Amino acid sequence: MNEPDQSNVVKPDTAATSRVDLTARAAARGDVACASHIGLRHETNQDAAALGIDGSGHYIVLVVADGVSSTEGAEECARIASHTARDYLTTTMDQGMPTNDDDTVTLFERAFRKAHEAVVNGSDPIGACTLAAAVATQDRLVVGNIGDTRTYWFPDNGDPIRLSIDDSMAQAQMDMGLSREEAERGIGAHAITRWVGASAADVAPRIMTYQPQQSGWLLVCSDGLWNHVPDSDDLAQLMADLISTARTDDHGHTSPTDVADGLIAYANNCGGHDNTTVALWRRDS
Repeated sequence: MNEPDQSNVVKPDTAATSRVDLTARAAARGDVACASHIGLRHETNQDAAALGIDGSGHYIVLVVADGVSSTEGAEECARIASHTARDYLTTTMDQGMPTNDDDTVTLFERAFRKAHEAVVNGSDPIGACTLAAAVATQDRLVVGNIGDTRTYWFPDNGDPIRLSIDDSMAQAQMDMGLSREEAERGIGAHAITRWVGASAADVAPRIMTYQPQQSGWLLVCSDGLWNHVPDSDDLAQLMADLISTARTDDHGHTSPTDVADGLIAYANNCGGHDNTTVALWRRDS
């Protein structure tokens, strides 16, 4: 795991507030947070995050998008895609999450299709972005992704679980039998193979479900974070370190905002080579 330079702690920049969007219900909750930062090497922040809570307060929706910098319009693409997916999933959750696996897949496919269509029809020039969306309840986590924006579950006790698979050249090489070390050393290893927006041929997300059995943290993040901590165990240790120093409320609950800000600061202390965006939900049993 890369060790940060603690002499240069960087807090999320004020301008990045335009890159995150919480509905009123989400903003009023104490168990969710998101943060975004332009980093130290880029002139624009092409990441975006959107959080929502359904009318019952039962379903938490976290979405992160990462604009593809080689496309014009990437910044607006990420904003439109994240907002559209969040709004569709939040509204749909008023009727509850489907219990049938096929219906769940259809729900996420529609959300990603609507995000893609909103980008194509609502931005000029049309950019491209990755997209990851998670719908969380006390009983179930459902995650969909296109590209290399990742989702993790960090239980309070036990091993971390990565809930997404990258659409990348490195992952394609690993699917063919190469080790992770070999695949990630290859030319163009981090190039994505699927995306939302410009010239996208397939916008059906990979979908994974998980039933948490204990308290823990759900994290959705752009590669600006995980490129510095690609190993899930190392990222879990970073989370544990940040949780141990975060503020707690009168009920002993850890501040998700402090943890989110700490993740951003870590990425920037490691060099801030990219935009970094994180969205968090804390599950207490």
